[in-house]
Amino acid sequence: MVRSVLIPADLTPQFDLIVRFAVGLPVLGVRRIVLGHVVDASGMEGPVIAAEVDRAREAVRAAAAPLMAAGIDVEIRVATGSDPTEALLGLAVDTNVDAIVCGSQGKSTAERLIAGSVSEEVIVSAEVPSMMVRYSLLDNVSDPADLVRSFGRTLVLTTDFSAASTRALMAVLDLPAGSVRELYLLHAVDPSLSGEKLAKAEQGAEFQLRNMADMAAQKGISAHPVVRKGDPGRIALREIDERRATGIVAGTRGKGALSEAFLGSVSLTLVRQASCPVLIVH
Repeated sequence: MVRSVLIPADLTPQFDLIVRFAVGLPVLGVRRIVLGHVVDASGMEGPVIAAEVDRAREAVRAAAAPLMAAGIDVEIRVATGSDPTEALLGLAVDTNVDAIVCGSQGKSTAERLIAGSVSEEVIVSAEVPSMMVRYSLLDNVSDPADLVRSFGRTLVLTTDFSAASTRALMAVLDLPAGSVRELYLLHAVDPSLSGEKLAKAEQGAEFQLRNMADMAAQKGISAHPVVRKGDPGRIALREIDERRATGIVAGTRGKGALSEAFLGSVSLTLVRQASCPVLIVH
């Protein structure tokens, strides 16, 4: 069960949205939140670095007021380094968190290659699950915490039956009892298949999905196998819209931001375009 998470505290205007979103995390079992900020100390001398670290710590503490008011155990950590992704991943290990929660601008692949995206680099490199939500979604609700409180109301899980997909299912089944109401188990069949090969692939997928649905039923979760033919990313986005999903979970086998950027990834497609929070499980 996820009991502690790391949230990158970049102190941008959007950070307030993520803090308000995180107020709802106790519904998913979270009791402790580590707010991690990275100070780029390149070219600074000791006293200047110390002053900048103190300033950042106080700014993060002030921004964390809604979390503290909600009774969540908040820990503030300020690291120094020229590579924010590396520093944040180090904080995740040092603080022994169960997951990372980030906001995303929803950049396209081209924009990301030009401008970069720390949040996306974190999710493809982290050793723990990552929950991401686009800032545009947070901007369009009166209370961002409602997006995470309703995460499991109508949940879609994409699976290709890999080990990563199995871990994604286990992560869902490990959520607090009652937090997942409806679960759609989605598998996309290779769009190049037809005839007997297509029928065989669909039958095999349905069999495996039914087994997964049985596992969910043992946890009191109503689960529904769904087999579609087509590109996994497009299929997942369409399923989210058709089901009016409140959350989606995907496993990813990718490692390294550069390879993910060039090869493409269902998980990153969801992060950039999904109309609900996304939980990525490695």
